[in-house]
Amino acid sequence: MAPHSKTVLGEVPRRRVFAVLALIVLFSEIATFEILMVYPALPAMTREFETVHIAWVSSILTLAGATVMPLIGKAADKWGKKRVIVLLGGVFVAGSVVCAVAPSLPVLLAGRALQGCLVGVVTMSYSLVRDIMPREFVPIALGTVVTGVGMSGIAGPFLAGWLLDDYGYTGIFWFLALYVAVLLPLFGALVPESPVRVSRPIDYPGTALLGPGIGVVLLGVTQGGDWGWSSARTVALLVAGVAMLAGFVCWERVCRNPLIDLKVLTGRRFGPTVLAVSCVAYMMNAHSFLVPTMLMTPGETPGIGYGAGLSATEYAIWTCPMGLAGMFLGPLGGYLSKKVGARQVLLASAVLFLLAMYLGSRLFTVQWQVGLVSLTVGCAVGFLHSSNANLVQDALPESQSGVGNSIGGMSALLTAGIATAVTGAIMSNDVLGVDPRTHSVLYDDRALTNGFLAAAAVGTVGLAVVLLMRHGRAPAQGGLVEQEDGVRGTSPAEPVG
Repeated sequence: MAPHSKTVLGEVPRRRVFAVLALIVLFSEIATFEILMVYPALPAMTREFETVHIAWVSSILTLAGATVMPLIGKAADKWGKKRVIVLLGGVFVAGSVVCAVAPSLPVLLAGRALQGCLVGVVTMSYSLVRDIMPREFVPIALGTVVTGVGMSGIAGPFLAGWLLDDYGYTGIFWFLALYVAVLLPLFGALVPESPVRVSRPIDYPGTALLGPGIGVVLLGVTQGGDWGWSSARTVALLVAGVAMLAGFVCWERVCRNPLIDLKVLTGRRFGPTVLAVSCVAYMMNAHSFLVPTMLMTPGETPGIGYGAGLSATEYAIWTCPMGLAGMFLGPLGGYLSKKVGARQVLLASAVLFLLAMYLGSRLFTVQWQVGLVSLTVGCAVGFLHSSNANLVQDALPESQSGVGNSIGGMSALLTAGIATAVTGAIMSNDVLGVDPRTHSVLYDDRALTNGFLAAAAVGTVGLAVVLLMRHGRAPAQGGLVEQEDGVRGTSPAEPVG
């Protein structure tokens, strides 16, 4: 990139471009922090609020985020992505404070729902980067945003442990509030606003069907293991959610100003990308669910061949190669997307994840072996996120960027919920016993092995889609634009604005 690059602000020094990108990366970290840092605090919150339903502290975050994401995406297209991100940052700070001072579980859940508005900040950041960065720099910048995911994946567990030990679970929520409150003024002052606007009216019926529909399906999937997959509540939620999504498709076909053009949603670019990325991401989420059980179960437990007895801090140390690799492979994946095509980078991610699933099924519990698997997964994660970001941007015209990225983010949340629920159901078929004091479950070796292999089967489907899809074979261009003649095509390598 030249020493000076033309952006929406005109000719600006290259260091200003990198400073803006650094702020976007730091702000994007909150999406990982608000999940990873709260997990270790759940036992403390269980004791504080004397409840067995503390899992809702995690579930409500993704449910709220999935529900409002389409409306947020459309609002960003209409009023500006930076403006919407800053507004949601203020809501997040308020939600964090509510969580920190919550006197009861319902108040805590209300605060977590407010925090959920920023679950999709990473996909919104992708869209903002596309709009404000020099066009030739966009593919690499999109990969660099992934650095935030890797950085927070490393720092989150250690920060959570320190805050829990010294300040209790409320210290985590105060930290989250302070982190965003400090970044917000800098973000507002230094990050330029996207010049892209869509003047069409907001499709409220479509928004009401899509967001809540995904939320209802996600609720049924995440609670099906506890309620029973054949229970009336689970079946009713899944049927209602699918009916709402079917209604969304029908409405979009006749709506004058649809939430998203169905030709884009089901086209040969966006549709295959979402399907392939979802199948590959399934392996990532299954790995995240299986490995803590494999490593934190006490070692030398009779009847099983796994278990390292790691504490939360030891687990973070053993698996930190995953975060380090993801942090560095994200920008590399963006660079490779620009040079050889994002589809090839996604292909590499799928192959690496399949290798990790095979290695995971061997139930390694020696530190160097765990580190090797974590390094493989980290490389796969970095390539997955960077290729996904570039594939999605090159599949969406500017007028559909915000809502299209939101739908991509919703599919990621739904994939995470399905992967966790299905993997948990597979593991439940091979339970050896339950500790009457701690209620922790001890699984047979087959439970973990079958979980890894089932994830590999889903990932193989993703690999097949990647091999067949035509989209992404050419070098990433930083976005699809609607040309004046109405024909869609990849944009030339020139700055926006």
